[in-house]
Amino acid sequence: MTNVRGSEFRINRQNVISDEEFQEALYNAEQIPNEFLRLRACAVLCLLRLTGKRRGEIAVLPLENFKVESDYLKVTFILEKKRKEKMLQKLSTKAIPLTDPYCKPILQYLEYLKQNKAKFFLPQAKSVFGTLIINPEQHISGRQVFNIVRGCSETIWCHLFRETVASDIIKEDDSIIAAFKVQRRLDLEDFRTGFRYLRRFAEDVIEREQKTKVDVINHGNN
Repeated sequence: MTNVRGSEFRINRQNVISDEEFQEALYNAEQIPNEFLRLRACAVLCLLRLTGKRRGEIAVLPLENFKVESDYLKVTFILEKKRKEKMLQKLSTKAIPLTDPYCKPILQYLEYLKQNKAKFFLPQAKSVFGTLIINPEQHISGRQVFNIVRGCSETIWCHLFRETVASDIIKEDDSIIAAFKVQRRLDLEDFRTGFRYLRRFAEDVIEREQKTKVDVINHGNN
């Protein structure tokens, strides 16, 4: 795609994650030889793609916060907000339809974790003399979630999933209400952030419409 890497690439990138780009990352995850690491990478990518949650919120998820109820996989995230030198916690539950194709890798990984009696969705793991040892009592860090994603794609990073989920919502509903839908889905404190996503989408639409008009005029003059 491009030779630009790291922070320079993030500054230059304007678009969200395309379906093709995500499928490529998922394919790369599926090629990981170790079963645990393979299932984990696929599950992390799919959970990010479906929810747009922050990497830190995914890193600390207890396994008990995943529940299959009716036709949904319900995931309860722990949100931390700092208020006057105090850290407050809030719970936010997201419901994922079991019929969603990206739900299947998460369910497969959850089954593996239950068989290994893990306490967290992302337990710590380390290689000891070539053998991967899982510590079911401790979770990984947000930085390690970032590394899992980057191990599957050089062009995708965790926060870009938030942009992509917001874009999905606004493409389905470009009314003012969409900004509040984005706020609710991403658990944003300020609704104005949702309006920034909406404005960005509107600017993109206007730019494409103007380009189309210019193309039509140029074609007519030829």
